Amino acid sequence: MRDRPVPPAGAKVLAAGASGESLVFQIRENCVGFLGHPGIKSGMIEDLIMEFEDVPEGTAENLEKLRAAQGEITAALSKIMVGLIEITQLMQPSE
Repeated sequence: MRDRPVPPAGAKVLAAGASGESLVFQIRENCVGFLGHPGIKSGMIEDLIMEFEDVPEGTAENLEKLRAAQGEITAALSKIMVGLIEITQLMQPSE
């Protein structure tokens, strides 16, 4: 990524990358921020790449890494979605 969000002071980091950058963070009780799209697919990235004339170096290699990690991403997505529903309380029982 060329740009990264910087969570505000007081944000709770829910997931961090290898170098310590915030990947998922929570602000207040029910606001969640993501670095990137949690359900990203290589085809989505390929579509984005075709929209630009300049392509960062190593794009082909990074796409290959994304394809290799797709199964792991898919498995983690279910846990992420369950956590999001819990944090945001979107599926509360009707009263």
